Amino acid sequence: MPVPSPNGDEAPPGEGIFEPSDSFAVWAIGVNKLLVVVVALAFGLLGACLGYLQQPTYTATASLQVGQVNPNSPGFLGFTQSAASLATAFSRSVGAAPVLDTVERKLQLSRTVAASRLAAEPIPQAPVFQVIATGPSEPAAVRLANVAAGAVVAYESKSNSANPQAKSLLRDYRRTSLELRRAVMRVAEVDADPGASADELLRAEAAKSAAQVQLEAMGKAYTEAVTSQAPRQGLVSFLAGATTASSDRKSTLELYGFIGVLVGLALGCAAAVLRERRRAALAPQSGELQPRPRSSQPA
Repeated sequence: MPVPSPNGDEAPPGEGIFEPSDSFAVWAIGVNKLLVVVVALAFGLLGACLGYLQQPTYTATASLQVGQVNPNSPGFLGFTQSAASLATAFSRSVGAAPVLDTVERKLQLSRTVAASRLAAEPIPQAPVFQVIATGPSEPAAVRLANVAAGAVVAYESKSNSANPQAKSLLRDYRRTSLELRRAVMRVAEVDADPGASADELLRAEAAKSAAQVQLEAMGKAYTEAVTSQAPRQGLVSFLAGATTASSDRKSTLELYGFIGVLVGLALGCAAAVLRERRRAALAPQSGELQPRPRSSQPA
């Protein structure tokens, strides 16, 4: 309401007090800078304390290498490029079921928990990828990284060295070898039988020749299938096992502290504005007028 003047007329309200201008908030914050700073620091300290109380997460890393690197090899550049592509593909095997089964058997971690704590990251332009493991403590993270890396090495060596065709060819080779032996024995029986006809001997010889040719073909196919398999050792090997783990406690503390400072600044500014508005509302009762912001004072 308007304030009556001594001569009975209504005095105009002070600008920036009862009807604050746009600069009132800035002026109020400037007048109460100490209040804003104290509130911001208090909430920043509170946020840092909350961050310190959070359970830290530890991260350990084990490095694996694809193949055997020989810089003196004539095809070193081509090997590096192809191995880098293989490293990207092999890094995805960290989530394979055999790898998770090995982790569950050795560390008593369920497959779901192990999968959530494991990740892999290939190093660009290098035949190396990293197995990254997290855990509630440093030893737990280190153990998980090393066990998972060892499981990846075993899994890749087994899966890439196994050739299903070789096993099938070996069974066929054994079966054909038995057939050849029977054919040889049949030829001997017919040849030793005085009453056997020439046609029987020819048929026995033909069966023997057919079995022999088939056996030779099976032998060559099996040899090619075996030689085309990847080596069981050295396809993926340890480059550096995990020995230590880093903690995110510092980054968590800094994050919570920063959020606390932001919240404190907002609350401190709001408290400063409310404080000056309250003073302005109480000014008519005390008979004193609060100073107005400089931007609202007449020139």
